[in-house]
Amino acid sequence: MEIDFRDVRTRWINVDKDTTKAEQMVELLDSLGFNNHERFSAVTNVAPHEGVRKGEEHYRNCAESHFAVLKETILKDGDPVLILEDDVEYTDALTDYISKDKPCSPIVFPDDVDAIYVGTSHGDGRYTAQHAEKGWLSVKGVFATHGILYLSKSYAEDTLQVGKRWIYEQNTPFDVGLAYELQPSKKVYAPVVPFFYQADSKNSVNKWENITKTPLTPAKKFSLGTMG
Repeated sequence: MEIDFRDVRTRWINVDKDTTKAEQMVELLDSLGFNNHERFSAVTNVAPHEGVRKGEEHYRNCAESHFAVLKETILKDGDPVLILEDDVEYTDALTDYISKDKPCSPIVFPDDVDAIYVGTSHGDGRYTAQHAEKGWLSVKGVFATHGILYLSKSYAEDTLQVGKRWIYEQNTPFDVGLAYELQPSKKVYAPVVPFFYQADSKNSVNKWENITKTPLTPAKKFSLGTMG
């Protein structure tokens, strides 16, 4: 499977009041030559549960925003969609493939792929990242939702099912549910160096740049560990 990232249907999630981030996303994606990107107005009407940790008050809204994008795109027509959050910046790992001002190299994926995490996080450190074909890492237990390319409709369907259970029954951000429950049974890959990371300069509370910009460590052994 080969994809020119500039042509991938891309939806970026943005809260209506965050106009500065919206302008930054347009500038960022236009500068890379993305020609099929659109803003998605984030869901904001889901109240947090009691006892939510500081900085995670919005995670149910974040999850429902992702679910809504999936329903409007790949779950409707079966075609791939790249979902980005509006706090991202890109790395040189992406510009090795694409640029607005030069010929671009198609990105080649394994044939059995369900999803590509173009944005990753070291999370709690209990992940697996094993070398796979075509230079990708096969991942399990990898957190983050700021950059996911959904290629399989079944993976999108399972994302809704698993994600809703984790945010409403486990009271846990849905990226944790995808990492622990969905990734081990699916074909999910990531680059060693993420294409997108969550920039500290775009976040006033959470500072995740260090764990989302740092390359994954291959050959780590996945462990469920103890949920804290």
